[in-house]
Amino acid sequence: MSAVSSFVGPIPIRTYAGAEGKGAVLLYHGLRSSMASLHREAEHIAKTGLTAVLVDAPHHGARHTEVVGTMPNALELPGHYVVLRLVREARDEVPMLVDHLLAHGHPKVAVAGVSFGGFIALAAATKEPRLGAIASIMGSPDWSPRDVPVPPDLEHVVAESPLARHDAFPPRPLLMLNGALDDNVRPHGARHLADKLRPLYANGQDERLVHVEYPDATHFPSDGVWTNMWNRTARFLYDALA
Repeated sequence: MSAVSSFVGPIPIRTYAGAEGKGAVLLYHGLRSSMASLHREAEHIAKTGLTAVLVDAPHHGARHTEVVGTMPNALELPGHYVVLRLVREARDEVPMLVDHLLAHGHPKVAVAGVSFGGFIALAAATKEPRLGAIASIMGSPDWSPRDVPVPPDLEHVVAESPLARHDAFPPRPLLMLNGALDDNVRPHGARHLADKLRPLYANGQDERLVHVEYPDATHFPSDGVWTNMWNRTARFLYDALA
């Protein structure tokens, strides 16, 4: 399937066209990666009829900088500061991308991401109310650092987290898929967000709110689990934007 590379302002994107007049999905990659890592997933989305738009996150891919090149371990506190900087920068770019896709005739726009990209997708929902659906695969809405109290200079940032701004999600369709054994992006954040959101959706079985923990999955799931995750994501996005 052919795709077209371009820019929206300073943001590199790669567009996999779906059916004319259908919705579009912004797709965000993992930390220290690039849009190229989700080529197959973008093709899968486009085959459903939706347009898939891969995005190089700030300081990644075609706009790689030493912010990512020299960042500390993301699982430790100094690296956590950098991750939250990157997530917030990406979040703040989403309205420009939504403007672009709406102007090109897409009636609805969704956002999805994997790992670090899942953080971005969830954060984008708190910034951009025009997003018609949100999907996070192995991401988290919890911006608290691992195993230590929130430092005073990080409190205002954590207060912007999707977990703290859970009321920004309803009634939009939200999908969160995590591995129960994932120690890179621990699953409790998505679990807590789902618990907060269930009373705000119509009922606990509302198909607009889907939260699944795969019992045997780590942050690097087997091919079978990954295929299941992405098939579920593609179906969810198609149903949400149809």
